[in-house]
Amino acid sequence: MITLSYVFETIISLASVIILFFSLNRLRFSLSNILLAFVLRIPIAILIATVITLTSDQLLSYMDEPLYGLLLAIVFLRPLPKTLLVFYGFFAFTLKNLFLRVITYFILPLFDQSSGKMEDTLIYVLSVLGSTFLVFLFLKWLSYDFIKLRTDSLDLADKQVLYLSNWAMSFYYILMQILTYLEYEKGIITQIYRQFLLVIYLIIFMGIIKQLDAHLKNKLQEQLDFQRQLQLKNMEKYSSHVEELYREVRGFRHDYANLLTTLRLGIENNDIAQIKEIYQSVLKDSHKKLKNRKYDMGRLINIDNAALKSLLATKFIQASESDVLVSLEIPEIIRPQGMDLVDFITIVSILFDNAIEAGITADTPKIAIAFLDINDRQRFIIENTTNEASVDISEIYSFGHSSKGKNRGVGLYNVMKIIEHYPNVSLSTSSRNHLFCQIVEIMK
Repeated sequence: MITLSYVFETIISLASVIILFFSLNRLRFSLSNILLAFVLRIPIAILIATVITLTSDQLLSYMDEPLYGLLLAIVFLRPLPKTLLVFYGFFAFTLKNLFLRVITYFILPLFDQSSGKMEDTLIYVLSVLGSTFLVFLFLKWLSYDFIKLRTDSLDLADKQVLYLSNWAMSFYYILMQILTYLEYEKGIITQIYRQFLLVIYLIIFMGIIKQLDAHLKNKLQEQLDFQRQLQLKNMEKYSSHVEELYREVRGFRHDYANLLTTLRLGIENNDIAQIKEIYQSVLKDSHKKLKNRKYDMGRLINIDNAALKSLLATKFIQASESDVLVSLEIPEIIRPQGMDLVDFITIVSILFDNAIEAGITADTPKIAIAFLDINDRQRFIIENTTNEASVDISEIYSFGHSSKGKNRGVGLYNVMKIIEHYPNVSLSTSSRNHLFCQIVEIMK
């Protein structure tokens, strides 16, 4: 018979694992997502009930959490590689199980509470809530964050550490649950073995996630060092380009000074023929030179961030070298806000690269960029011409989807994965009249 306390315990237990999974994987707590997560528990329950009915054995019921975790990962995190799906599916549940057993094996006995089977009791509910809190506290205290794996390409070292983590979590869960099953279903005393396994695994697992964290931080540091070197090179290119523009302007100034002197003499002598000759041969079309788009780069001076400025300068030069006309609109001094700089620069770089790639193949290759500060928000706009009157945008952010090649699809997928981490950031895409436009809007 199902009691009210059992229903309450089930809801609390299920809610705790959903909160852990969503929080650790930075998924949005929308009503639709939460309802879907609750609904996904039903097929697991049906599967376990069916197997128990057919085999008259409860063993599979002790494996429900990892099965549920894998199903959540497959539904919410696809199409990540299988290695990552297993890692994200097991990680939250393994940590919760570890801390729950620490509480029941070592903390509750200090208060004369049995460490035996406690389901359908208030002590168990409090233990579940306590273990969930300890997981958050543990990750916050040691600053562990493995979400970066979702937006990076996995190299061999990443895969090796993930394989080790997945095997360690799988081995722990299977062995621990089998020992629990033997005690509560077969009457074989295994508590001392479970306590020993918990202590040993705590040491091993903490070492593994420490290694994974150190590996990710080293990888991030390498990326930062690379970006720093790239930024220096970009700044050198930017400085060289500005110096070239300065030399041209200085040449204009020298030439115009001479022309003005000649004009002054013509005016003083009332020599209309000489004035007309100077105007027709020199001044008439001189404004066209000054309207050249390469002088737009001077507007980058309004970007109050060296890294972003150097990136845009490099992309500007790259586009120019590919015969893609670029216009810049940065009307006032602006500093990127509302996002981590690395994430914002990554998004800008991907969108700019895609615009250049699309622009190269267009009949009239043009790119227009604007970075605007509008009251309580910032807006980065990038628009490029396309051969197609309208591009299908329904699937462009899906993993691997691309009309321009593999890298484009993966890049846009990564853009969306980054933006998912920022509730204050939105991305809108439109395509019409041979123009493909993307707008990143950031609430400050």
